Amino acid sequence: MRFSLLTVITLVGAACAAKLPSGAHCKKDGSMGVCASNLCVQSPNKAQGVCK
Repeated sequence: MRFSLLTVITLVGAACAAKLPSGAHCKKDGSMGVCASNLCVQSPNKAQGVCK
């Protein structure tokens, strides 16, 4: 029962998450959030990219 409740809370939180605006810092793997345009430009030698 406890596992099911945690799963539901996690899924609802992920569904309600706001997308990152243009110019925000991001990572291609989506670990910092997802860009509103779905385009994160990240150079291979950089730790972060920028939403376009």
